[in-house]
Amino acid sequence: MDAEDIVSARAPRPVGAGRDTPPPPTQSKCKLDRKTVEKNRRDHMKFLYSKLDSLIASSSSSASSYLPDRLEEATNYIKSSSPQIEVHDLGSGINAVLIVSSHHDQAIMHRAIRAVVEEGNVDVLNAHYSSAGDKSIVSLHTLVRDSNESGSGPSGTRSMLDRLKKAF
Repeated sequence: MDAEDIVSARAPRPVGAGRDTPPPPTQSKCKLDRKTVEKNRRDHMKFLYSKLDSLIASSSSSASSYLPDRLEEATNYIKSSSPQIEVHDLGSGINAVLIVSSHHDQAIMHRAIRAVVEEGNVDVLNAHYSSAGDKSIVSLHTLVRDSNESGSGPSGTRSMLDRLKKAF
């Protein structure tokens, strides 16, 4: 090889040269695949956000709000729709259970009673279900048969609360 061949091998090609040879297939295919994958991912996320917007009960102004605001609103809606459960130890083996839910379903009361009495040492003295506005309220008064067992006191209250949370 002489010096002229070496220089021509290192010299850049003219702009129009080499159009007949396509770029290596893996390089262009990777770029195309990444573009397509990213476009599909974005389209899927848009679909999921629109589905989320249609599922939550929101005002018409939320459609024009920013995405972080809509996600915050959806998070707050989900938190508010889950039942709020409180168990209070009233002493002498008596516990008061209060469940506030956004669902108008009397099966909530039946699930609560089943969860409370599943250990076998608890009797339900009083059960009350009521609806107020968009909330349902279940109130239970329970009596622990044997106060030496785990049904009364702070540990019994904690175990009853755990059973209720599992039920809901």
